Amino acid sequence: MKRIRGRLGACVLLAVLVWSVVPASLQALPGGCVKTFSGLAASSCSTELSWRFSRGTNLFEQSGQIRGNSAMGVRYEYQVLERCLEGMDCGGAHLCPTLGGLTGRSQSAFAFLVLPNGLRSPTPTSIELVCVYPGRSVALTVVQAAVHEEVRKRIPSPTVVSAPPGVSLVNLLTIFSTTPAAEQVISFTVPVPGEVRAVPEYTWDFGDGIQGVGPGRPFTSSVLPSANPGYYTGATYSRPGMKHVTLTVTWRVTFRLEGVQDIPLDPIVMMASEDKQITTARAVLVN
Repeated sequence: MKRIRGRLGACVLLAVLVWSVVPASLQALPGGCVKTFSGLAASSCSTELSWRFSRGTNLFEQSGQIRGNSAMGVRYEYQVLERCLEGMDCGGAHLCPTLGGLTGRSQSAFAFLVLPNGLRSPTPTSIELVCVYPGRSVALTVVQAAVHEEVRKRIPSPTVVSAPPGVSLVNLLTIFSTTPAAEQVISFTVPVPGEVRAVPEYTWDFGDGIQGVGPGRPFTSSVLPSANPGYYTGATYSRPGMKHVTLTVTWRVTFRLEGVQDIPLDPIVMMASEDKQITTARAVLVN
């Protein structure tokens, strides 16, 4: 680390490290960590590399990072110099450890002390060699494909259950149901860290223009439809014939990035069906 004495000269060019419109480009983070965004998407935070999602480009973007050699308990914010100062070994990747699979490059930078109030000192306290790690981006389609693959491994295929079984009658409630599936919560670390929530929605097409929602309830003899209207999901047909019944289960999938930003993904749609014969009851005379 080199101490600054006198004027540094006009020949030193500063890389512009301002991305945020917040005054002084500072954002207070948990634990007193101070983060600075830049045209390089660089941060002086000594935490995990952060991600953000750009809706304009549909990209998950991982910020780069600047790592210095600050003493324990002391925080600095850095401004990287476009030109390496004489006597400093800039550009040497061997000086920087691998961080999150990324290779850093050493570069000289002004070090500004971060004050207890979260703001940085107005003037740099030193010049030191820092490690600059590049950012990267992952397309939304890549994340969505990984999420869908994992969710499909966990969700059950829907089935249709009807009552009465077999043939049913006109003007009689024919009950349809499926086994409800649990909401899925899955943690991801690759290709982007986050949490996925998948919630099922159920819609029915019973034929003859009759529709319904929800998983329905299986018939039980202790709960009769006539005494409990609305308890069951189903259809009362006015005409006989073969009815093609379709159940559509739509899983609404949301990716929560770093516990903050929710990104809706394409839903996962699953279907099941049953052909139900509806007939007219006939009176039969018996002795």
